[in-house]
Amino acid sequence: MNPINQDQKKILDSLIVERLRDNVDNAALTRTFNNVKNDTLTQVIQDDVTRYKDASGFTAYYVVKTQNGELLLYFSLKCGELFEDLDFDKMELAVKTQNALKIIIQEEDIKSAKYQEAKRFVDDNIAEIRNILPSINDFLQKKGEYNLELQKEINSKMQRVLRTYPAIELVEFCSNDNTRAIWKQLGLPESKKLGECVFWYYIVPKLRQVQELIGCQYVYLFAADSSYDEELINYYKSKLKYEQPLTLGANKPHYDFKCTFLCQELNTLIKERDNFLNEFNTDEDYV
Repeated sequence: MNPINQDQKKILDSLIVERLRDNVDNAALTRTFNNVKNDTLTQVIQDDVTRYKDASGFTAYYVVKTQNGELLLYFSLKCGELFEDLDFDKMELAVKTQNALKIIIQEEDIKSAKYQEAKRFVDDNIAEIRNILPSINDFLQKKGEYNLELQKEINSKMQRVLRTYPAIELVEFCSNDNTRAIWKQLGLPESKKLGECVFWYYIVPKLRQVQELIGCQYVYLFAADSSYDEELINYYKSKLKYEQPLTLGANKPHYDFKCTFLCQELNTLIKERDNFLNEFNTDEDYV
């Protein structure tokens, strides 16, 4: 593998990446956009609501164009937050285990219904109980604090979690089928597709700029992938280095219900960007 060369950098540097709202011609340009696999994303970039959200600063929409004004791709970013759940099931198990053990220890009549019920609970859940025993006091404390919190909080919509993590959501990320041939004619290696080049060369540096202004730990997205082989999800994982964590959660709006949550630490993406540029060319490309 060999690093990106100066001629290839000039090609990528020649692309124009600008906010949708910053050029009055962009509204008309979006009418040339089309993506066969995801018609919804075609509708989004052409919708008046999108221009309103971008102009108002609610969501930042960017278009990627050639010097001749041909629309190659668009993407959008907005602030978000990830969280680590409170483990409500483990909290409840800790309370029930504590109550059952008290009965087993204190009940003198081992034939009583109370004793037998407590013993049966421990026997039926012994594997799970063993897993939480090292941290059972922590779960009991969290449960107590949670109950007190419920008593004082007047906002019933408040969601309580263990930890939160500052994040940025890559909301939309879609290429224009009508200009795929133009991308191929720019002269970059055949293996380097438009999406990954824009992501590593332009989007990750923008995310890093945000991190310099406000704290940000993660970048996440919801992948709309209905293919049987999860082609899009595998693309995000292999080419853009996203992951499917089991310990982190996000608030998923209704229009993303059928989508898959993926995320990655921003600092990891910054390092992976260096790898992408340093391994831009295969030995065959470099000859």
